[in-house]
Amino acid sequence: MANRLITSTGSLEHRKTGGQLSVLVLDGSSLATLAFARSLGRAGILTTIAASSRDAPARRSRYCADFKVYPSPLDNVEDFRKWLIRTVSCSEYELLVGTTECTIPLISEWRQCLEPHVRVPLPDPTRLRIAFDKSAVMRLARDLNLVIPPTTFVDGWEDVEKVARENRHWPLVIKPHSSIACKDGRRFAVSVQYAFNADMLRRIYCHLCEQTPWPMLQNYVPGTGVGCFFLINKGNVLARFQHQRIRDTNPTGSGSSLRVSTLGDPSLMDASERLLRALGWEGLAMVEYRVDSEGTPYFMEVNPRPWGSMQLAVEAGVDFPLMWYRGVVGHTVEEVKSYHHGIACRYLAGDLTHLESVLRGPSPGWRLPYPRRLPTLVNFLKFWGRNVRYDDFATQDWRPGVYGLKNYFQGLCERIGRKLRRTEADSKRS
Repeated sequence: MANRLITSTGSLEHRKTGGQLSVLVLDGSSLATLAFARSLGRAGILTTIAASSRDAPARRSRYCADFKVYPSPLDNVEDFRKWLIRTVSCSEYELLVGTTECTIPLISEWRQCLEPHVRVPLPDPTRLRIAFDKSAVMRLARDLNLVIPPTTFVDGWEDVEKVARENRHWPLVIKPHSSIACKDGRRFAVSVQYAFNADMLRRIYCHLCEQTPWPMLQNYVPGTGVGCFFLINKGNVLARFQHQRIRDTNPTGSGSSLRVSTLGDPSLMDASERLLRALGWEGLAMVEYRVDSEGTPYFMEVNPRPWGSMQLAVEAGVDFPLMWYRGVVGHTVEEVKSYHHGIACRYLAGDLTHLESVLRGPSPGWRLPYPRRLPTLVNFLKFWGRNVRYDDFATQDWRPGVYGLKNYFQGLCERIGRKLRRTEADSKRS
């Protein structure tokens, strides 16, 4: 095994006796991880992908040099910590990369244990915690004069009750401070909820507050989702990119299943950069907006991590993963000043989920506009186009897409089976 020395900057110098350095990328079920593997692999950088499930589609990528399975960082935090330290201490990984909130905060927390063995290229832990706190970032955006939705920062039940009595603009969005909560030593995902009246607000807020303390309340803003993306290295912005959402995997709110590259809006780019600089941010980040029918952009949140739609940026000419890697390891990286506009990138398995949701119809009690079935089906069938690309079926790397479709249809069969069993049980009771 190679001897390793830590430099004064915290990076690793390897004296190799054999073998080739590689990058370990976690969160193998994430589209961002797949985009990372492709970009680095095409540049000849060995990439090991790891996930908490063997069903991760990125495992099937031709650019996946090795694949590992780890204990769930949600259900088995301590087992995951032991696995991670053991893995990086026994292998010659140059960098450790997380792409989701499931792993990044943990990697940051365990940095001192990890850095003797592998470089952990994350921002300062304090800045990272603030960036992952949606409420703190929303306050910062407000202080920087970005337009935010009417928001109540809840400090106690009296704030919730006041909003329940006085609010006249339903629905309200109940937004947790983080998408990952921790209670009694267990970590679990929490999501945004909607309340369409006062009683629903009290009931949902009570339940959600048991999982994560004092979510903020926001007026719902209809409109189009816009993302502004940045790579910042040593204070310099090396790349900017903007896209517009076309369809979401979940019609009521989620990551996008189809989006298109657009010309960067100077005012949005400027506001986003001011926000990231106020955070003292280094690395990759997405700043998200909702643009209403009058053209007003409302700040929604910052994703201080690699984003799921990263393949679109790569297809449009901004190779964020490779540029990030080269900047981290100290190579000279030229600023990207332009990219192709009008490139669409589609996540086919996610689009199938979108279609299934629309055909099934909204959940009981949903009172916002919902996509119509026939137009959704017609749009879904538009598989080809001069400017259409795919997240999962990338050029010369189609196996992750096939595996993702296998996972989707397997899940669909299970959902149909559960529904049939419920129907049968209901008929027997009646």
